[in-house]
Amino acid sequence: MSKKTPVFIHEFGILSDKNQKRVCADEEKQLSHETFQNLWNFILENRGGQDADEVMSVHSRGGRQYIKTGRYVGTIQTKDGQIIEILPKIYKSGDKTESDEKLCRRFFLRMLYSFQHSEAKSFQEASLNTVENFPILEVYISRYLSEVEQLLTSGIKKNYIIIEENQRFLKGKLLISKQISKNCVDKTKFAVRYSKYIENIPQNRIIVSTLQKLSKITQNSVNAARCYNLQSFFSDIPASVNINSDLQLSMRSNRLFATYQNLMQWSSQFLLNKGFTTFSGNHVNQSLLFSAEKLFESFIAHLFKKYAGEYVVSNQHSKYFLVDKYGDTEHGKFRLRPDIVVESKDSGNFSNYDTIIIDTKWKNLDSNAPDKNYLIDIKDMYQLYAYGQKYHLGDSYFLDIIPKLVLVYPYTEKFQAELKPFVYEEIKAKYGLKLVVYPFNLADEGNHGEGYKRQIGEIMQLAANPDKLPASNPTKPMQVFENESEILTEDYKINSDDRYMLLGYYRNEAHLNWILQNKLYNVRLGDRHGALRGIDLSITPSRIVLYTNGKNEEPVGIKIFTVNQSEVLVADKQKMEELKYPAGSKGIGESYKLFSLGTEIKNHKKLDIRKIKTDSGRSEKSYRPLFVKY
Repeated sequence: MSKKTPVFIHEFGILSDKNQKRVCADEEKQLSHETFQNLWNFILENRGGQDADEVMSVHSRGGRQYIKTGRYVGTIQTKDGQIIEILPKIYKSGDKTESDEKLCRRFFLRMLYSFQHSEAKSFQEASLNTVENFPILEVYISRYLSEVEQLLTSGIKKNYIIIEENQRFLKGKLLISKQISKNCVDKTKFAVRYSKYIENIPQNRIIVSTLQKLSKITQNSVNAARCYNLQSFFSDIPASVNINSDLQLSMRSNRLFATYQNLMQWSSQFLLNKGFTTFSGNHVNQSLLFSAEKLFESFIAHLFKKYAGEYVVSNQHSKYFLVDKYGDTEHGKFRLRPDIVVESKDSGNFSNYDTIIIDTKWKNLDSNAPDKNYLIDIKDMYQLYAYGQKYHLGDSYFLDIIPKLVLVYPYTEKFQAELKPFVYEEIKAKYGLKLVVYPFNLADEGNHGEGYKRQIGEIMQLAANPDKLPASNPTKPMQVFENESEILTEDYKINSDDRYMLLGYYRNEAHLNWILQNKLYNVRLGDRHGALRGIDLSITPSRIVLYTNGKNEEPVGIKIFTVNQSEVLVADKQKMEELKYPAGSKGIGESYKLFSLGTEIKNHKKLDIRKIKTDSGRSEKSYRPLFVKY
């Protein structure tokens, strides 16, 4: 197969046949007739399949056939040996073009290295400059070979396999039934089953098969020599005779085979003739195609994990459902999967607790098109709103935490600065659900990643509070109020919708059972000890934290509930008796305020009851209801 110069094109570019006139598109590359026909037939074979229309599509204009690249990037090698690289559009800061192929390939590789499904530990950052001129397929082959070399350094694994044989010596376990059926005449043989510790295991057979295939498809002499050299280390291990079966067995391996995990994923792509698509066919040697959206998402998640170390960063968070219950079942429907969830590690100061939900979109926005909503898809706005509502009402937080929402798009000539915050609703002036839209500049790496670190810091600062107060005027800490003179300040009058958590005590198991059965929590009114007084009478909390005392008066049995704020009742002694309040007729007071309990928050963060009491100036032995403003 003669070596051909790779053809480079970006997303949404045009590929046409040299035997026909040009389509005259903004970005158009012409292919030889044989290459064009191979690619055309490859697309037709896979038309209608999963992701197929987003990878490439065939078109005709004025009798001229042409192919349009889509949302997938990567490389395809056709049967005639032509390599076609599809690169993501990555803009330089202040540059209006994306024609710099070296820039686009460099940062495409940068995203590819952090891709969660193909992380290459052995490919160091310093090696990027040496592979800039490599076709992406050769880079990927080189990565695979480097990982095999690293495996050999640590030693290839062996495993026990079960062998059943009819042999002349007794070894392992004698199989009685087979001994009778096979050896009733020849008493010199034994039907046995035993374990053997060998290197001929599925994982190693898959590697051998992959090396054999790569040695045939690589067009780089260095990669070819490495392939043949590595095969010599596996000379006693045969290639796989059933690739699908061996791959399945390899993927089910335990943690002892963790060093094989990446190799098995890459091998499946090479051996099954597909990348991260469902493509296969008779007109290509190899395709390695990646969703640009997924690469961007994975890369941004990688950067958050790297540069937001003071937070817990999760990608593809899947804790909540859009529908909590369906019919009579207890199971949710339509699982929510935000791209990235960032949470504070330290929940001690929960008044400053942050939850940031980030979704990435590989789409161009236009800051100069407010009449077209800056080209933001309304479905993305709905999606982020659903995330905000569920993570606000979900069971992962013990407080009424309003999550911060972020949409991250790529930086382009038309989108170079973050948009003003979108406020979904201002039910409570200070705590409305807000969305930040930010342009991430992939070309602004800076020295040693300082540019990326700065951008992640900007997103965190904007998201944590778009209207953040300066450092000289930090957010007020948690406040505890005891009387009217403390709570009725000018600030309180302005922000009369502030939220409160009630710290409430239950006496014993019978009292708790009554609370849970009636979904009510009772607080005394009047002049008796522990009764509500003054301004406390008018407060309805959004959360109620219940506790009792264990040994050494240690607060235990903590339960946290939301509060149905529109269902607050006042009950007299007769009503409490009707509700069978477990205090006896003499123990029941004259009047109570009853708070209606909503959902129990079961998976709450650690809550230090003693600290809350002491911070408020209360004695640890005080059981009076305590309101906490947050």
